[in-house]
Amino acid sequence: MTRFYSLDVETANPDQSTICQIGIGIFEDGELIDTWKSYIDPQDYFHWRFIDIHGITEEDVEGQPIFPDVYPVLRQMFENNIVVHHSPFDRVAFRKAFERFGLEPFEVQWLDSMQIARKAFGGGYIDGGYNLANLASYLDIEFRHHDALEDSITAGKIVLKSCKIMKIDLGMCLSL
Repeated sequence: MTRFYSLDVETANPDQSTICQIGIGIFEDGELIDTWKSYIDPQDYFHWRFIDIHGITEEDVEGQPIFPDVYPVLRQMFENNIVVHHSPFDRVAFRKAFERFGLEPFEVQWLDSMQIARKAFGGGYIDGGYNLANLASYLDIEFRHHDALEDSITAGKIVLKSCKIMKIDLGMCLSL
């Protein structure tokens, strides 16, 4: 049985530690079996450009947990497991949030869906590049971009489809 978690975050402003939404897809044996999503109060300002991208405002996160409040739940899910993310952004955001709040990082096996997709296509160029929306379109995955849960599920599906293209299992993807 192969289980992995896919992760995506949205931030309130250019400071990557200002996570304002977390979405997680839980995959087992190639299927999405569960999800987890939460708004997070970043305890910081919201930049208008970021609101334009994801639509999350200060009002949306009012009364929501702060990152240290959800840390135990996230640690229970992620510790010693595979966590998929798309590009370094989400992994870096977690590292910066850990630093900001003085929290110990999780021991996880990080797997970048963008890098796996590059391997699946031989490192060649895909028209439009390897961003999440373009890969989703190329691989016929429908989703609503810049919602952390939708983006996380899409990253997980990209890994599954890329592994299928390469005719390898997830375990082999970890060694690429």
